[in-house]
Amino acid sequence: MRVRSSSLLWGLFVALGGAVLVLRLRQPGHPALPGLTTALLLLLALRVTAMVQDWRAGRLPATRLLLPAVLLVEGLGLATVGASPAATNIRFATAAGLEVLLLVLAVRTLRQTRALPGHWPEDRIAAAFAAFVPPRAARLMALELVMLGSALHFLFGGYRQDAPEGFTHHREAALRALLPALPLMIPGDFLLTSTLLKNLAPWLRWLLHGSSVYGVLWLVGYYATLKARPHQLREGRLELNLGLLKSVTLPASQVFAASPLPAFEDDWARHAYLKGVERLVAKGNTMLELRLTAPVQVTGLLGPGRPTDRLAVSVDDPSAFLAALGRPCV
Repeated sequence: MRVRSSSLLWGLFVALGGAVLVLRLRQPGHPALPGLTTALLLLLALRVTAMVQDWRAGRLPATRLLLPAVLLVEGLGLATVGASPAATNIRFATAAGLEVLLLVLAVRTLRQTRALPGHWPEDRIAAAFAAFVPPRAARLMALELVMLGSALHFLFGGYRQDAPEGFTHHREAALRALLPALPLMIPGDFLLTSTLLKNLAPWLRWLLHGSSVYGVLWLVGYYATLKARPHQLREGRLELNLGLLKSVTLPASQVFAASPLPAFEDDWARHAYLKGVERLVAKGNTMLELRLTAPVQVTGLLGPGRPTDRLAVSVDDPSAFLAALGRPCV
């Protein structure tokens, strides 16, 4: 019940926050703006109060209070623009103090990530960020950082590096053929946006430009992690990866059947056959189906998914992969 109440509270907060932001940008003098802002701050204050209670009960680290506290102080400051200079100075000092404290703690925590458990860098970074934000948000933030970092490393020479040993699935991926054309999308986007959407506000046009650049970097980062994380079979353990989007590790003996997908009459038949199958598939590659003796949970963007005893994986060399599993391709 507590989780549902928290989710409802945050849902209302996001909805009201969106409404307040739209009104402030488009109609700063709208009569509903003060009431919506007050309701938004009230919801945030209720959430901070609930978090303080969780902290006092030992269910929440104190660092998780910093971000909501900064938002609350800043929001109160925006809602009281006409307050006395002394009150404004107190608000700025309080917000600045909280933000400096948050920055110091974040840097300190990130420096300790190397000592944290986790096979991949995003696991360690997410463990550090979880001290300040909810676990799912921490994981998404960590994934984005690693994805963009991988893209920059790839663009500045990482593409020359060979893939690690294992069963790759980036060489035949459709994304590989698109990579050379991706940079050409950026100037085209600038030209089209400037020509077709010239009446948009400048900040909105730059937001669209930034989203296009981000999209290209995200695709490059995805390909870079796809290349850097092939499937592995070591010491009786099978590790399957789809870049940093999905991963699962299981005993190789848990795979009792492995084979290419059968031929389908149409896409509807293919879709029906793959219903309930967790896919670690790079588009354009050969797809294999693995049947397991016991269900596993594939870790995705938001953590472990639903248990499944069927996996679909893509590989560049299906014959070698099946032979390694003891299931020769026939």
